[in-house]
Amino acid sequence: MMSKEKRRVPKLRFPGFTDAWEQRKLDDIAKIKTGGGTPKTTNLEYWSGDIPWIQSSDLVEGDVVHVNIKKFINNNALKNSAAKLISCDSIALVTRVGVGKVAVINQDFTTSQDFLSLSDFDGNDIKFIAYQLFRLMQENAKVLQGTSIKGITKTDLIEQSIAIPNSIQEQNLIANILLQTDSIITLHQRKLNNLKLKKKALLQKLFPKNGERYPELRFPGFTDAWEQCKLGEIFEYLQNNTLSRDSLNYRIPNIKNIHYGDILVKFNEILDGSNKDIPYINPDLDLSKFSKSLLRDGDVIFSDTAEDDTVGKAIELQNVNAPFILSGLHTIPCRPLIPFGKGYLGNFFNSNSYRLQIRPLVQGIKVSSISKSALKDTMIKYPKNLDEQEKIGSLFQSITKMITLHQRKLDHLQLQKKALLQQMFV
Repeated sequence: MMSKEKRRVPKLRFPGFTDAWEQRKLDDIAKIKTGGGTPKTTNLEYWSGDIPWIQSSDLVEGDVVHVNIKKFINNNALKNSAAKLISCDSIALVTRVGVGKVAVINQDFTTSQDFLSLSDFDGNDIKFIAYQLFRLMQENAKVLQGTSIKGITKTDLIEQSIAIPNSIQEQNLIANILLQTDSIITLHQRKLNNLKLKKKALLQKLFPKNGERYPELRFPGFTDAWEQCKLGEIFEYLQNNTLSRDSLNYRIPNIKNIHYGDILVKFNEILDGSNKDIPYINPDLDLSKFSKSLLRDGDVIFSDTAEDDTVGKAIELQNVNAPFILSGLHTIPCRPLIPFGKGYLGNFFNSNSYRLQIRPLVQGIKVSSISKSALKDTMIKYPKNLDEQEKIGSLFQSITKMITLHQRKLDHLQLQKKALLQQMFV
C-alpha cells in the first residue's frame, strides 16, 4: 500500500501538501462530448457570424490557454448542420489531425468531428485538468506513432484516467506556475517571430529586385548603382566529397566536413568555422586528393539538393582555422575571385532577390536539385564599395545573433516547462 501511494506523489511539490493524489477516470470528473459536423463551407452566409469555430490549427501544442480563432459561424449554421454548441469553460481536445493539442475555451464555441470536448469538472481546476490532459495525450501520441491508428476516440478517452490532488489549492498553484511559464514562452516566441520577420523584410529591401540596380533601403552615404555579373564570371568551383554520415563523427578531431543536411537544417547564412556542430571526417580515410579544396574564409557552399524549396541554400564561411574544412555530400563549394565584404555573400545568396533566380532552375519533384551549370548563369549583385558590403553583413550578423539568443532562451524555457510537467504531476 505504501509503495502504491508513493507512486501518486509528485517529485516536486509546493510546501504544505503531503496527501497522495487520487487516480480518477476522465468520465468521472468531466462530461465528454464528441464534436459536431462542419457546416457547408460553400455557403458563405453560414460563416459570417460571431460563434467561434475552433480548428486544430488554432491551437498551439503545449499551450492550453492561447487560441487563435480564425473562423466564425452563425445561428443558421447551427440550425442547418450537425454542428454542436459547446458551453464556455470547456476543454477542446484534438483527436485526429494534430492529435493531442489541448486548450481551455472561455466562451461558447463549435468544432468539427476532429475534436472531443470536456466540461463540468466536478469542482476541479480546469487549467490543471488541461495540463494533466496534455501530458496524457503526449503519452498516447507516443503509442500511436508507427501504428495505423490515426486518432483517439471518445471510447478511448473514457477509459483513460489521471491523477488529481484532492486540494483545489494545490491544483491552482500547479496550474498557475505553468501558466506563468507559458506566458513567458509566448512572449519570447513573439519576440523571436518579430525578429525573423524583420530579417526577412530586410533581406528583401537591402538587395535590389530583379532587373534593378538600386536597393529599396540603403545605408546613408552610398548612392552608386550596384554592380552585376554572372556567378561563373567571379567565382571558381572547388571539389566536394561524397562522404555519408557514416564517415563522420563528433569525437575524433580531424578535418571537418560540411554535409548538405546541416546546411539546410543547422547552419545560418554565415558559418563560424569553430562551430561544434560541424562534424569531423573519420581519420582512417585518405583525403589527399582534396588538398586543393580545403575551404577558407569567404568561401561559399550551396546545398544542391533538398526535399523542399530550401534547395540552393548557401552559407558563407568565416573564421576557418585548423582543423581544416571540406565541403561534403550534395554541396557545391565555390570561391570568389574578387574581394567581398565579410558577411555580404552569405546574406545575398539567401535574399529574395537571389532566391527568385534559383527557383526556375530547380529540377525534380519529390527531391529537388540544382546543378553547377545552372548556378553559373545566375546574376550576382553587389555594391562596389566594400564598406557598404560590410555594413550589410554586420547588420544581418547582429540580427542573427539576437535571433539565436532568443531561440536559446526559448529552448531553455521549453526544457523548464518539460521538467515541471514531469516533476509536478503524477
